[in-house]
Formats: sequence, C-alpha cells, structure tokens
Amino acid sequence: MIPRETKGVVSGFILLAVIAGAQTPAASFKTAWEGLTPGQISRIKAGQIVILGKDQSKGKEAQRFIQAAMIFDQPVDTVWKLFRQTDRQAQYLPRLDKAVTVEDQGSWNKVDFLVKFALIKIDYRVQHNFEPDHYYFYWSLDPGYKNDLKHLEGYWKLFRVDENHTAARYGTIVNTSNLIPKSIQGYLTRKDLPASLEAVKKYINSNGEYKKPGEEKL
Repeated sequence: MIPRETKGVVSGFILLAVIAGAQTPAASFKTAWEGLTPGQISRIKAGQIVILGKDQSKGKEAQRFIQAAMIFDQPVDTVWKLFRQTDRQAQYLPRLDKAVTVEDQGSWNKVDFLVKFALIKIDYRVQHNFEPDHYYFYWSLDPGYKNDLKHLEGYWKLFRVDENHTAARYGTIVNTSNLIPKSIQGYLTRKDLPASLEAVKKYINSNGEYKKPGEEKL
C-alpha cells in the first residue's frame, strides 16, 4: 500500500511528457533525497512509494507538480533502458489501451496514447524529451495534435544508489477536457495515481516482464 502524503492527488496518468525546452522541477534536484524529510527517506529506502503533498521543486515552477519518490531494484542503466521504451506503457499501466510511437529522433519521440474508462475514450499525443547523460526525461502534449486532454506534462529523474538500486523522482500535471464527466475526471486524476506508480515499479523491478491483468497471455 502506498502511503499518501496528500489528499486530492492530481494526475492518475503516469504517462511520460513537458514542453520542449521548458525548465522542469527535476532539473533542480542535485540528489535523490533533496527536499524530503528523514521519515520520507526511511520509507522510500524500505521499499515504499511516497507521494509528496508539497511540490519539492524551486523557482517559478514550484507548487505546480504533484510529485513522488521511490527506489527501483534495478541498476540505473537498466531502469533508463526500460523507461526509454515509452510505447510499452500499455503493457503495464491500468486503463491505458494503446501506446504507439509515431516518430523517434533519438533525443525525443512522439507517442500516441489511448485511455479507456467505461464508454469514455481519451486520445492524445505526447512528446518525450530524453537527457540520458543526466538520467532525466520529461514530456508534454504535442500541440499539433487534436488532444482530448487540456494539458499534460511530467518527468522522471533517476539517481544511482548502488550497483543494484536506483532512486527516482517523479512529477506530473494533467488537466482533462470539459467534455469528460467530472466523476471520471476525479477518478483518473486522483485515484489512479497510486495504482499507476505501483505498476511502474512492478514493470521496472521485473526487468520489463510484468504485464497488467489481462495482458499476461498476449
């Protein structure tokens, strides 16, 4: 069970996206533990995922991102390799029905996503920007695509702990369309985040073998 440090968590989408060239919170993190309390650090080192109730970033982007921290039981280069395969997210993320790469230029790519919730379908395209030298990537909606989301951006920043463990900081913002019922918006933007983070951890810790229920036999 994921300990929650906040109520009304924003963003059930763990999908990876930020406006190209924008300054994102993770860029200011010098260590994996920056801004965290001793209690939070202890829980993270014990294998828990900690969702933060206050944006740990600095500068003008502060107070915008809902953030989380955790440790993966894999070397940092393995974690990076798995995250770089952004079109595999439908394999492990709840409610994500499709993730298809439409363009990949090495330092960035564009991926089409389709989320299904009951009779509602949410279609959007994300541009991921990769900085492998810093184990950092970030993303945002492709403005040239007819997205069903109003706004989406986020990041992952990785830190080497030792030969077999990687600390990670995560942040995201998502705003859904006014056309999506408020009840579904609330579920997608609050209740799905813990389950999504748990799914990511299972995927990474299994070296990419984990598949969400219903995908095992595919």
